[in-house]
Amino acid sequence: MVDLAMHMMDIVQNSIRADATKIEIEFLEDNRNFTLTFSVKDNGSGMTRETVEKLEDPFFTTRTTRRVGLGVPFLKMSSEQTGGSLKIQSEVGTGTEIVAVYKTDNPDCLPLGDLGGYLVLLLIGNPEIHFSFRYRIDEHEFLLDIKELAEQGITELSNNEMASAVKEYINENLKEIYVNRKTESYLC
Repeated sequence: MVDLAMHMMDIVQNSIRADATKIEIEFLEDNRNFTLTFSVKDNGSGMTRETVEKLEDPFFTTRTTRRVGLGVPFLKMSSEQTGGSLKIQSEVGTGTEIVAVYKTDNPDCLPLGDLGGYLVLLLIGNPEIHFSFRYRIDEHEFLLDIKELAEQGITELSNNEMASAVKEYINENLKEIYVNRKTESYLC
């Protein structure tokens, strides 16, 4: 994975395969401590403790279409190479939360990538899932909740014009948040 948007897409796809109906995505930057906490929390089928312990092994996967699962090991590697960490909590029947912490003052910190583009793809491809997305830098925050979009009449995201407008809305709001990032951060 070359950026955090790709990690987001990969981890959310795991939540979708676990039959989640609600997925919360968060990027929380702390300028004082030079950290970015990226998390995905779902209400999917969850995993046993034994399965969670195996997730960091690239030769373990629950999928039958391939013999390796590199998403979680790559997320762990990319966060730890910045001095950060990865934590996974899951309970069968309740859901899973994956939390990766990145040190943003480390030059090995990945770029953010196209968060807006990937988020819109997730929304278009999974209209039955309640997605919420939060990006916060200190006290400055952007929150997108698919239910709030629906309340405003924005429901046909498969329409190219609507999808483009939502992507532009996300990117403009993120741009407003990004100005609050310290210049020492390697996120871009």
